[in-house]
Amino acid sequence: MSAAHDRVLAALENREGDRVPVMDMMVEFANIYEILGKRKLKLAPLMSNQYVARAMDFAGAHAFTTLPLDFAMDGFTYDRTAASVKMGYDCVWVGHVPIWMSGDSRSMIDIYGRRWEYTFDGRGNLGTPMYVGGMIDGPATWSAWDKGGIFKLPAKNNRAYARCQKDFGEELYIMGGFSGGLYEVVWQSMGFERFVLCTRKEKALLHRMIDFYTDLYCVILEAMADAGLPAAIYSDDLAYRSGPMLNPRTLEEFFGDGHRRITETAHSLGMKIVIHSCGNVYDLIGWFADSGFDGVHALEPTAGVELARAKEIAAGRICLLGNIDVTHILVDASRDEVFEAVRQAIEDAGTGGGYIVAPTNSHPQMSVQRLRWMIEATRQYGAC
Repeated sequence: MSAAHDRVLAALENREGDRVPVMDMMVEFANIYEILGKRKLKLAPLMSNQYVARAMDFAGAHAFTTLPLDFAMDGFTYDRTAASVKMGYDCVWVGHVPIWMSGDSRSMIDIYGRRWEYTFDGRGNLGTPMYVGGMIDGPATWSAWDKGGIFKLPAKNNRAYARCQKDFGEELYIMGGFSGGLYEVVWQSMGFERFVLCTRKEKALLHRMIDFYTDLYCVILEAMADAGLPAAIYSDDLAYRSGPMLNPRTLEEFFGDGHRRITETAHSLGMKIVIHSCGNVYDLIGWFADSGFDGVHALEPTAGVELARAKEIAAGRICLLGNIDVTHILVDASRDEVFEAVRQAIEDAGTGGGYIVAPTNSHPQMSVQRLRWMIEATRQYGAC
């Protein structure tokens, strides 16, 4: 086991390693290919061409195939892991989301029944798509929904993660990602208003969908374990800046059992599992620990989360990851500001273990240079 693996595992177990680890979660094309020194075709100008748009619309209406997208996603997953190694991170959250089912020149529908619009990063590269609505409007629609793409997802994940683990797993602690959590996938597939109504009027539908996706995620964990991954990150945004999106009792009613099944499955496979949630999660940290998660990521300072307070709430029961600001510190801050932010984070949460330095999120304006400074500062201040 490498030194990077040792220090990440120590942090996830709330032990003190040789130093505080640092994690990558970059998912932006431009930055990843800047790190690797590669040039890629910029899709924004191509997709704005009226003839290309017409061809895409025709394909979307008659002969759309996800095969090219799947291979493109495999390559991107591999490249973003290679970029993490080149930067010198200790661990990486690697997403692999071959979830697209149909599309045209403006939007795509995924295997879960969510519609997304294309976005671009200002440098001509595809950005993270923008969610615009759901297509599951009731029990009949859910029963009739073509789930063929969903059933193929574990095998696709296994293929991509096995390649990354084989080539980079000795150098980097790789955490595989899910294509959205139980809460996100269920509410987004029907829209938030419809979801809230279902929590009162159609509980059976919600429980049916949540059980289905819990089964799926447990199979995906099996696929990750077979690929050799030591850990997974379960991403499910459950909070606003002001606090939880739903009453914690409601979250427990619908998602508590699913979370515990997922974490128990991960642990039975010898894997660690971290939950990512944006927003102010003070009121959820204890629930995450009770649910069996080994760590919680994001801890956004822009949502009012202070690491020292989060450390008190965690009380050694769950590892903290993140809290490095992506609105200024990792965008346009000076070197001194980046170093001070990392130093303060390690002071607030690193003592005794149980903290991993990481950005709170990823977006196109983040600076590769400032990410390098974050890594350098972690090495300087994180020694135990």
